[in-house]
Parts: sequence; structure tokens; C-alpha cells
Amino acid sequence: MANSEEEPKKLVLKGNKKLLENPFVGSLVVPIAIVLVGALIIFGVTKMLSTESSYKDHVRELQSKAFGNKWIAAYELSKKIGSSQIPEEDIPWLVENLSDVYTNSPDPRTRDFVVVALGGLRSELAFPILEAALKDKSSDVRFHTLVAIGNMPQGIDFNWESLTPYFKDEDHAIRQAVVLAVGTHKAKAVENLVVGSLRDDSVAVRYSAATALIYYKNEAAIPMIKQVLDLGTSSSFDVNQVTNLKLNILNAIEKMKWNKMISLVQSVIKENNNPKVTTKAQQVLNELKN
Repeated sequence: MANSEEEPKKLVLKGNKKLLENPFVGSLVVPIAIVLVGALIIFGVTKMLSTESSYKDHVRELQSKAFGNKWIAAYELSKKIGSSQIPEEDIPWLVENLSDVYTNSPDPRTRDFVVVALGGLRSELAFPILEAALKDKSSDVRFHTLVAIGNMPQGIDFNWESLTPYFKDEDHAIRQAVVLAVGTHKAKAVENLVVGSLRDDSVAVRYSAATALIYYKNEAAIPMIKQVLDLGTSSSFDVNQVTNLKLNILNAIEKMKWNKMISLVQSVIKENNNPKVTTKAQQVLNELKN
């Protein structure tokens, strides 16, 4: 039974690692709801997912020695945090208790959702346990730890150079996550590593690096940005993936108000036949000209 419970989680997690398919990835807003509700129904655990439970109830479930399937409680907690149901004054208590749960959980699924929950809090108080989670044996936990760090508020005090090893990680999803995390925060100390990722073996990482470098307004990314915006359906990505890749680029350009990109955005409006992309491009162009 343990194997059957683990498989849906594994499949869905791997699916969510395709960062470039996420239309919000330009700002590293990664969905909190990682496990499909349908998968939970299959295994008869929906009665554990009552929305009547408070976030404190879920923490108690996580701390209970008798409670099984703790990862479900962690998942439910991550949803509540993701919907901003946590009072500001309770965040220190929550970080302390979740840190304890992470430290004492042998199950990687539980640790994974604890990290997702901590990331949803967007509090620097979580940094000590997130730094420990960066060394977790589970690649899923390390991946979501990088996403959590990337989702932290701008201006955080963090040693970005400590993330250097992840630029060479064998898991391309982790390389994507670290590139986007440091890019979103415009971490100058590792900008050269993001530039180096433009030559990564994985095309997904190369496109992530191009998106990340927009936050630095680094012109080294322009050829790759143009390549993304010129992608057609004959590429190795499907229609939805191509659309999201282009929207990621346009969202980043708009956010950074990078006027250098005006002519490139204009070309998208003229040459692209996808209304979602051209509408966004026109919005970005208007913003850049104002």
C-alpha cells in the first residue's frame, strides 16, 4: 500500500518541475497545490481533507505520533498558507513547529510539503530550516526549497553564493529553479552563473536563464530571448508550452520596464498569430512607452 500512495505524489511532483510550462514562472509564483485531489480520492483519504480543520489542527496532526499519512496534513497546511489564512503574529510559532516537523520526519513527502508550507509563509524566519533542506536527500525537497527561497520578498538578506552548486546539479529542474530564484532577486553575486546557464545542455534551463537575465537587464540574454519569442509549433515544445514560454518573457520585460526590448516586443505583435501572446505584447508595449 505504501508504494501505491507514493506513486501519484512522485508523478505529480515531477510534472510540476516543468517550470517553463507555468505561466507565472517569470515571477516564480509556483502553485502550492501540488497533489491532485483526484489522486487523493483514489486512495480514500478525502475525509482527512476537511476544510473545517484549522492550520493549528494540521500542525498538531503533523506532531502526533499516532497520526498516519502526515504528508496529507502538510499538504492541507500548505494550501491554507497559500490562501493567506495565517495571522502575521502566528508565523514565528508556525515556523518553529514546522521546523521541528521537518527535522523529525523520515518521510520525504512530509518534508516536501513542510518546505512548500514554509515557502508560502514568505518569512525570513524560515531560512535556517530552508538552508538545511537544501541538503535534503530528496531532489523534490531540494527543488521546492529553491522555489521557496525564490518566492521570498525582495531585499532579503541571503548568501546567494551558497546556491552555486545547484547550477551544476544533475537534475535540470533544480538548475531551472536556482536560475529563476536568483534572477528574480537580481542576485549580483551569481549573475555570471546565470549567464553561463545560457549554454546549459538543457534547452529548458537555457530559456529559464534568458528569462532570469531580464531581471538583471543583461543584454547577453537578448539572442536567447529572441529565440524564445520566435518559437513556433514545429519546435520541441507544444502549443501551450510555447505560449507560456513567451508569456514568461513578456511578463518579465513588463515587470522590469526594460525599454531596450521595445523593438522586440513590437515584432512579436506583428509576427505572432497567437492572440494571448499578441495581447500581452501590446500591453507590455503600452507600459514601456508610458
